[in-house]
Amino acid sequence: MEKWNMIIYLLLIGVLLFIGKVLKTKLPFLNRIVIPTALLGGVIGLLFSSVVIPGSYNIDVTQMTGIVYHALAIGFIALALKDSAHQNKRKLWSTGMVITSTYALQGFLGILLVMLFWSDRFIGSGMLLALGFGQGPGLATSFGAMWDKAPNFMLEGFGVALGASYAFLGYLWGGIVGVLAINVIARKRGMIKPKRYEDKSIQKTTIEVDTVKEVNVMDGLTVQLVVIFIIYGLVWLTLFLFQKVLVNLGSIGGTIFGLLEGFNFIIGIGYALLYKLILRKLAKKGHQTSMLTNNYLLSNISSTAFNFMITGAVLSITLDFLIEYGFLLAVISTIGGIMTVLFVRLITKMVYPNNKDEYFVGLYGMLTGTASTGIALLKGLDPQLETPVAEELVLGSGTAITMALPLFGILMLPSLGFGTANAVLFDYIALFGCLTFVIVMTIILSLRSKKKPI
Repeated sequence: MEKWNMIIYLLLIGVLLFIGKVLKTKLPFLNRIVIPTALLGGVIGLLFSSVVIPGSYNIDVTQMTGIVYHALAIGFIALALKDSAHQNKRKLWSTGMVITSTYALQGFLGILLVMLFWSDRFIGSGMLLALGFGQGPGLATSFGAMWDKAPNFMLEGFGVALGASYAFLGYLWGGIVGVLAINVIARKRGMIKPKRYEDKSIQKTTIEVDTVKEVNVMDGLTVQLVVIFIIYGLVWLTLFLFQKVLVNLGSIGGTIFGLLEGFNFIIGIGYALLYKLILRKLAKKGHQTSMLTNNYLLSNISSTAFNFMITGAVLSITLDFLIEYGFLLAVISTIGGIMTVLFVRLITKMVYPNNKDEYFVGLYGMLTGTASTGIALLKGLDPQLETPVAEELVLGSGTAITMALPLFGILMLPSLGFGTANAVLFDYIALFGCLTFVIVMTIILSLRSKKKPI
């Protein structure tokens, strides 16, 4: 029955997603906070496991983190393959700076608290606050998995669990505090308080028929899956070749490979973008390539992968992990949550002359959860999404990715210095690098807000 091990866990996740969806549909109080179905399913699975009920079923953390690891990469590859020809090209740099400055603040707080109160820990256990709150479970669990694989960073399996836990608590901060903020704002405005918060997409999609003579949705789905798995096969081959080279470098090579392996999704995105570039070249030469990418199917594949990833990430939390990291997690996430509320409120008042409240709840939701959390909260004040806030949240997050690259580089420094004579130096560079990032971005935003309205 060993052949069924992975399938059993996939079945478990599927059942939990179904239960979560039913409960959100049938129990109205669950829609009074913003909580994703996948997260709810994972929490239900964790509550009924041996972590809470002794003698109940055990979760094989190695298997579960493997599912999370691969689901993350598949989801990002599917997203990267989507045709972006109709994407709005406006440069929303101010919104991007608000987002990245909040990432940096969360990173600074996490590093500072670990250095002050848990100096025997790897400071990545604090940096994951920025990734779990600001980026959601995907990047947080990916960095956690990377540190699991690299020797001596964390106990095996705890990195993924820590990333998932920060993301989980971020969702709670966004869903509960965000809804409280909406109620306060609605009361001041004399608005009717919303009773439900749905994390639905803001876009509508029409299904296109792939062939003229035969209507067969599976044809298109098969094409998308084959392309995704070919690209993921190239990711495996790339990592395999790097491993062959780095294994000769001893422990340093092992550490570098562990870090590189955690970025499987970035390698996948690179290959996906290369594939799209090839398709564009072929299309310019008159070749028919429209059937090789289907945005509707790719969106559903990525959504499915991310839902499985979120549920699996929550299920990777163990009792041993809670004993080891529970207090650290509670303190850092609480201080991080409070500071995120205050900072986002302050900076949105400074940057946006119009729709300040809408920007606040939308950005706060995004910076404690994901874009869908922000949109769900925004609908509490702007039910029909009539303000430009929703569009700017989505497009602004695109500019944020570009501006956040130096920040991600800063957050990588402690990993590279860990275990060396320069470890403390690298930690302080990361600490003050994040602080400098916050200060510089805030100054630029202040100057831009005085020049012209956004």
